[in-house]
Amino acid sequence: MPRPTIPLDELIAYLFGVDRSSLAAEVRPWLSASPRFRAFAETYRDKIRKKIRGLRDDEGRRDLAFELAIAVRLLDERRFALEYESYGIGQRAPDFRVTFRSQTRFNVEGRRLRRPAPTPGAPADRAPLVRAVCDKLGQLPPAMINVLVLGADGPSSAAEALAAAMLWLQDRAVRKDEGLFQQHGFAGVRDFLRHYQRLSGTLWLAGALDAPLASLWRNPQARHPLPADLARALSRT
Repeated sequence: MPRPTIPLDELIAYLFGVDRSSLAAEVRPWLSASPRFRAFAETYRDKIRKKIRGLRDDEGRRDLAFELAIAVRLLDERRFALEYESYGIGQRAPDFRVTFRSQTRFNVEGRRLRRPAPTPGAPADRAPLVRAVCDKLGQLPPAMINVLVLGADGPSSAAEALAAAMLWLQDRAVRKDEGLFQQHGFAGVRDFLRHYQRLSGTLWLAGALDAPLASLWRNPQARHPLPADLARALSRT
């Protein structure tokens, strides 16, 4: 990642314009504290600016803040080199492509949990996680390590339900619950499992966006499992 070259105030003005929203107030300290994130924001300033201009409500603002917070966290690990939407804007593809130690490449897709409708048959505390995972599996490319990063506003106990939610999905697949997976957009159990095996792990981030606590679940059925050193780098707190 190159060094930042644009003065901070100019970069803020370019990204956010004259409307200094709460998102600008949230992102500015990250730009000040992290030279790597600031260089990232410079490199991808046109993409970030376009996303900011396209925001329509506070939920969208929070989604983008979470996405940028994932970039901050990844760039805090100096062994990670980060690309933003390298598959193209508007594609159903991961947000980030990351290179670990200049040799291991993997994808990262983020999702901030809002408050979706319950998933039929799923325990209430697992329903948002089940829906989020199923929604995002379709964006994970084959033949590569894929990590899904989840989080929610404020403190949350959802991390405790993460492994249980994944095991519940696996159990429904074993029980051939075709209807459940069709409700989530899959052709059936076999189609779900084909996508599910692309998921190498799920990282839950809890707490403040600038210093979240992490909980990592590793998929034992992944075709491309997380190496131990990469798992440690992702789950550090």
